[in-house]
Amino acid sequence: MKNRFFWIGLVAALSAISTHVFGAQAGAYPQRPIRFIVPYSVGGTSDLIGRLLGAKLTEELGVQLVVDNRGGAGSTLGTTLAARANPDGYTMILNNIGLAVNETLRPKRAYVALKDLAPISLAGFASSVLVVNNNLPAKTMAEFVALAKQQPGKIAFGSAGAGSSTHLSMAYLQSVAKIELHHIPYKGGGPAVRDAIAGNVQCVLAPIPTVFGHLKAGRLRALGLTGRKRSAVLPDLPTIAEGGVVGYEFSTWYGVLTPAGTPKAVIARLNQAVVKSLGPGPTRDKLEKAGLDPQSSTPEVFRKLIQSEIVKWGKVIKSAGITR
Repeated sequence: MKNRFFWIGLVAALSAISTHVFGAQAGAYPQRPIRFIVPYSVGGTSDLIGRLLGAKLTEELGVQLVVDNRGGAGSTLGTTLAARANPDGYTMILNNIGLAVNETLRPKRAYVALKDLAPISLAGFASSVLVVNNNLPAKTMAEFVALAKQQPGKIAFGSAGAGSSTHLSMAYLQSVAKIELHHIPYKGGGPAVRDAIAGNVQCVLAPIPTVFGHLKAGRLRALGLTGRKRSAVLPDLPTIAEGGVVGYEFSTWYGVLTPAGTPKAVIARLNQAVVKSLGPGPTRDKLEKAGLDPQSSTPEVFRKLIQSEIVKWGKVIKSAGITR
């Protein structure tokens, strides 16, 4: 009987010690570098946001966030890596509208967005700009639409990949303006913009942060903004609707996620860090100057946004017959 009580006491003591140690470890999170996947190539808007936000999160969390660009397959390559990673709080991913789009556009992908990934926080929204190579004769939206109608299928536009925001926004523009362009997909917005500068494609509809520096340097010409209203960083640029394509409007959202199954306490800690990182300060200022409207959220609010976007873009893709 004494031996029985001895062993019961020993097990209880060991359990208490284990609980204490585990609690101490959990409370000390994070303890090592965090992989921050950006499922697009270097040079695009997601890359810019990822690097600015990653640097600030490094400061907030006290460990290095290592940005890992994994472009390809319309962002599903990098997203698959995140979905399959250990749910231990040491992998995050910066994704965008493409996450919702791919639920319909790429049925054979190796993950289900809201089953295999856990939302942390929204990061913000960005309007896009229709930019053209400087040698293209069109200098206004009206001239661009007229030129496209004169040469159906001849003007080539680059995108960050089939189903990316740069593809969908242009597909939507073609539908509203009743024009036909030739689509050239790339592995990210950066390469598409570089080819527009080189003249290998004639135009790109890309988020402001991707093209802002090129516009300032005169390497590209801006014709119109996709947002409902003009941008503070490009105040003289009319919206596409103002330019004559009445009813056209489009914006891209960005947000941070982690593998599903990550402990709630860890997600709460990461959410707190993202919210603080996007608050008033130098990082927010840099994002705003690049053309992003920084907005954080709770995980639940971000989840609802993704759910609604999956439904919205599923209908658009099916009705427009868009394929990758």
